[in-house]
Amino acid sequence: MKDQWNVYKIAPIDHGWLYLRTVGETAHLLGGHWAEAAVNGLVADHPTVETFLASYHYAHDAALAHGYDGINRQEPVVFWFPDAAVFNYGFVFKSDIGGITYVVSPKPLKWLDSLSGK
Repeated sequence: MKDQWNVYKIAPIDHGWLYLRTVGETAHLLGGHWAEAAVNGLVADHPTVETFLASYHYAHDAALAHGYDGINRQEPVVFWFPDAAVFNYGFVFKSDIGGITYVVSPKPLKWLDSLSGK
């Protein structure tokens, strides 16, 4: 799973963070939806909390490998995008050093190539 992450190191994004859920908020939502589905005898059609958190840790490690300092100017957030009949997710980290923003996605985000110098 580690090798699948695409990391984009881009200039600071200073606005719009309040529109995105943090990793903790998203994990809380996923856990609640899974529990509700389990109580009703249904199979949840979204990632498990364990899968989500494992993805977060892989994305965090990938960002660190690309220069992220691990000190959050903003709480890491989750973004969602359509991907073959499901919504997939990625993560955004904002470094304390210079506010550099790291966008980490399991799929390539080609429009970020020019912003990240790729």
